[in-house]
Amino acid sequence: MDYIKVAENLGFSKDLIVNIYKKISGGYYISLYYAKSPILYALDQWPKKYLGKKFLLWYNSSFDSEIDKIISLFVTLDVKILHRVASILIKQENQDRKEEDDINDVFEEMKKTAEKYGFTYYPQRIEIVVKNSLINELVNDIFHIREREIKNDLYTILGEIAYESEYLTKIKEEKNWIRAIDRKNILKALYLEGKLEEFLSQEKIKIRYLIASRTLIFDKLLLTKGIKETLNDIKDLKNEELKNEVEKLTTEINKRVSYF
Repeated sequence: MDYIKVAENLGFSKDLIVNIYKKISGGYYISLYYAKSPILYALDQWPKKYLGKKFLLWYNSSFDSEIDKIISLFVTLDVKILHRVASILIKQENQDRKEEDDINDVFEEMKKTAEKYGFTYYPQRIEIVVKNSLINELVNDIFHIREREIKNDLYTILGEIAYESEYLTKIKEEKNWIRAIDRKNILKALYLEGKLEEFLSQEKIKIRYLIASRTLIFDKLLLTKGIKETLNDIKDLKNEELKNEVEKLTTEINKRVSYF
């Protein structure tokens, strides 16, 4: 099951569904589904996918009555998936009111952005009822992806982040010997070069998302504060529990690489 199939199941025109789907790059489900760790980094700058100038310009030149319904469906799916995965992970009842607030917030952001660009029209929310049977598979997909990341070795994940980072590319230009280092030893190499702390600083936002996911701090915040405020709290390190966990991580990684 994917967003296109859900929309088709609700009786919308496939050509229009696919057109809008492409305009928003598949929505946030597809970004989370294919994201490398940290998975939640795919949500950074939420809800940017719905705020693109080209997308809003296209909307202003299109007058199909189904467009608002399909956009409403995609936003609803994005929000519901995040909330329901969070409720499963922390074993807490989902708050429908918070889902509603987050859906409305996305449409408010689209309105503000369209007006900023000088556009006359912007997507209007239309209440879309989606049966649980149509979204459970999507929810389960993201739940299992999050679950794998939570259970995966933290040292291995950080090594992958380091190996794929622009920061490492720059270090390789300065230190030729690091080019020969494989993924599993890259943190050790950065430590030996005296660059580990700098790497952790350069990738601090990704690391905050990673820790917020693995500790379920993201999920606890999400169900009480909503998506936008939760993401801001994580990026700005406003949450004391997260701050302590990040400090704990830094200490543990330094001990591990210095030991080996």
